[in-house]
Amino acid sequence: MRAIITSSAIAVTTSLTLANPYASSVLSYDAGSNSAIGYNDANTALGAAERFTGEGIFPGGVTPFNPAFGTDELVSIGSGGHLDLRFDTAITNDASHAYGIDFIVFSNAGFSDTSWFDADPSNDGTGVIGSNPFIFGAGGEATIQVSNDGTNWFTAAITTLDLFPTLGYSDFDLPTPGSIGSIETDFTQAMDPSLMLSDLANLSFSQIIDLYNGSGGGVGIDISSTGLNSANYVRFLNESGEAFEIDAVAVVPAPGAFMLLSIGALAAARRRRA
Repeated sequence: MRAIITSSAIAVTTSLTLANPYASSVLSYDAGSNSAIGYNDANTALGAAERFTGEGIFPGGVTPFNPAFGTDELVSIGSGGHLDLRFDTAITNDASHAYGIDFIVFSNAGFSDTSWFDADPSNDGTGVIGSNPFIFGAGGEATIQVSNDGTNWFTAAITTLDLFPTLGYSDFDLPTPGSIGSIETDFTQAMDPSLMLSDLANLSFSQIIDLYNGSGGGVGIDISSTGLNSANYVRFLNESGEAFEIDAVAVVPAPGAFMLLSIGALAAARRRRA
């Protein structure tokens, strides 16, 4: 006896494969008064975060010590400016999400590599956070709002876009690798928001990769305080005096969603046998 996979089962599997967890279109953008020159293409915030940056200039893998920096990779939001993004996949306030995180924001923040300044020149450039951790590139505070209609907005967080700097591949062995890796990190996997910068003191690059545990990093946002159950729009407002940059935004999926739908597809297939 041979199981026949029905068209409905194929449709379910295909829809899962094509689901887009990233921003799909720009609703509105205002660069503000002091945005970074050259970083004013709002479409750069669409799609996944960068995994390799600086092509044609200074190419290197994106790591917590080597953040994305291209004008075709980041959009800047200066004081008084905003960026509104639309998502095909809804952001949901789901208690089953790890750490309660519902979506993740990626910027161009990075750790200062103190191996260049310590007393041991033999480890220069190996990637060490140091005893007094410092993050560069985070910029000013972002007021992050969500909406289910693109008109009425509710504030989910006011935060600097710092922890955790992006990691593109989990098999990088250098903090500024010259080629792409082979194991992509998961940009929809949240980091533990209870961790503070001081908790990362003195970590080496390999220890950072272990800490990320397959995640691509980013700043996790919980929408529970907004009162919304779901949202298809995210707004970044700059009400601070310093510009900040956005690389990408990723929706956190419900754990086991793929497995549940796959089981449904298998059950449908078993209903018809030859």
